[in-house]
Amino acid sequence: MIYFTIMPMQPKKDKLPKGLSKDATVINLVSRYLERAEKNLELMSIISELSKNKEAQKALKLSENYSNDEWIVITSYYAMYSSALALLAKIGYKSDTHTATIFGLDKFFLKKELIEPMYLAMFKHAKDQISEHDVDNLSRGKENREKAQYKVTEATTRAIAEASMKNAYEFVNKIRSIIDSLKTEN
Repeated sequence: MIYFTIMPMQPKKDKLPKGLSKDATVINLVSRYLERAEKNLELMSIISELSKNKEAQKALKLSENYSNDEWIVITSYYAMYSSALALLAKIGYKSDTHTATIFGLDKFFLKKELIEPMYLAMFKHAKDQISEHDVDNLSRGKENREKAQYKVTEATTRAIAEASMKNAYEFVNKIRSIIDSLKTEN
């Protein structure tokens, strides 16, 4: 005869996606992630200026119809992505994938779920908050980066490049501001 023990069901805990994990050591990488974001913003600006500066293009012997809008989109996304990694690191989470990073921003900063009470209290006092618009910008930036990087059949327009640049500056500045306000709370 087989006997079964019936155990009361435990409420299902929210699990982190593959690629997102608690890691206290990653807090030491916040400034390095922000430095990487700044370098991506600088490179994005250089590429943008080069795309507009005919004299520089001529000096570098580039083609007459030179445009590198896809790399503006790519570097703008990586600036946002690196700053998002910095913000996750600030609360002790490591992300190994782009999707996990977007999930982490959404879960911890937008929905304010699965986050330690100490950090939740800090975020209530932070002057800038992550909004749905910010998470959408990162997600859209990822999609635009993938199109620009992998789909040669779809043109990356100057308008997309300029919008990506604007979003990157705003996003990185907001993340830096949030991280700075958390430093004063600690």
